[in-house]
Amino acid sequence: MIKEEIFNLFANVQIGYLVDSEKVISGDTRLDSSHFIDDVSYPVNSNLGFTTLSEFIQDVEEPTLFTRIYCDKEFGVPYISSSEMSEIEPPVDSRFISKTLTKNIEQYIIKRGQILVSAAGTVGSIVVATEELDGVAGTSDILRINLDQSKYLGFIYTYLTSSFGANELSNLAYGAIIKRVRGFQLAELKTPIINDSVVGKMNQMIVTALENRDEANRLIKQARSLVLQYNNLPPLSDIKPETIDSDGEVEIRMTGLDEFTQDYRLDAHFYNPTAKFVIDKISQGKYFLLRDLSNEIIMGKRFKRNYVESDHGTPFLSGKNIIQIRPELKFLSDSEISFIDDLLVKQNWTLITCSGTLGRVCYVYKNYEDYAASQHILRVNPNENLIDTAYLNCFLSSDYGYHQLLRYRYGAVIDEIDDKNIEGVLIPMPTEEQQKEIGDLVRKAYELRAEAIQLEDEAQELLTQALTQA
Repeated sequence: MIKEEIFNLFANVQIGYLVDSEKVISGDTRLDSSHFIDDVSYPVNSNLGFTTLSEFIQDVEEPTLFTRIYCDKEFGVPYISSSEMSEIEPPVDSRFISKTLTKNIEQYIIKRGQILVSAAGTVGSIVVATEELDGVAGTSDILRINLDQSKYLGFIYTYLTSSFGANELSNLAYGAIIKRVRGFQLAELKTPIINDSVVGKMNQMIVTALENRDEANRLIKQARSLVLQYNNLPPLSDIKPETIDSDGEVEIRMTGLDEFTQDYRLDAHFYNPTAKFVIDKISQGKYFLLRDLSNEIIMGKRFKRNYVESDHGTPFLSGKNIIQIRPELKFLSDSEISFIDDLLVKQNWTLITCSGTLGRVCYVYKNYEDYAASQHILRVNPNENLIDTAYLNCFLSSDYGYHQLLRYRYGAVIDEIDDKNIEGVLIPMPTEEQQKEIGDLVRKAYELRAEAIQLEDEAQELLTQALTQA
């Protein structure tokens, strides 16, 4: 039966396309239709040769499933999930798993330069491990690709994050409810054979991007250290919160009527010992309230989101996007949302997540200018005549800023903060020269992050040319 007859036979049935039986037999003998979806944005050169990923790598590490036994920092190693590996600053100081009670813990330890692939749930999130992740334990849902970083890191990372590579990886996923990819499947991924000189160029670009991100993270840490130094603030890790618990396991303290101010708050976290310590320390020096240093603090509008293709819309930031290394963005319709201009964020603003996961902070600088932002993101428009905007961002992203923001949360199910709440956040004020020194470090960090994304985009262009040109 020829193809035309088959199409006529199924004329009234919704059908995507036909798959040659040879492709089924020569592959994994998969019968699920999603395995054969061809969803790439460009036609691949028919003369291009292909092999498997295993030809370019040393191996794919697939850790075994395990029970996470959490412990105090001194007894464990930092632990992250597959979603956290994609964050600009992964939370490597928030959770720790036991060194002694976790069997074969070495298999979970991430090394700088490994290509990390999320293998369950949201399959195919891919990053190169930075210094921040070196020595950190990752979930068993993260596959680790080991390879010669001086030769193939750039090519393999660029290919896996391209439309073609992402499509091939997606086709490997199996599972009726939760999708999953195994290490042996990833090793057999269809991979193109391209010119060595192009491979070399891509490798240099991605290695440089990795170095830029490492340096950016070091600069941010240096800037936050100077925030504490110039404002005579001790690191919160060095203090023991006030508590009346004799064992010191619960932060609990007595409050007086003098703390029951015009806020009329009865929720315990408003009076938590760490927040009290933060406010007491800042109050000992020169400070201003956030509202006095801002032109405005904006709470985003709630609206129906009409998404369109990128050519017809404005990039849209969710709360998750602002903390990602490379956010996967949707686009809002310019024509169907009449107040689109009211949603745009501007350079030098600080963005703060205000719903669900609270207090994540981002600086708008060579990244999201004139992007639209969700109602779950607060916008702080600082007065540049009163404070260095990057210094303000650095303080708000520090522990002293975070614990003040968190103090104002409310909500029985989903935590929230709003524009009125955070007006009272205390901002310590070092000299203008000290503010600029800190601000310059932050601006340089964001420039390096922007350069890293640009280098990755240029590597993608090289790969596209190699895949499409005869």
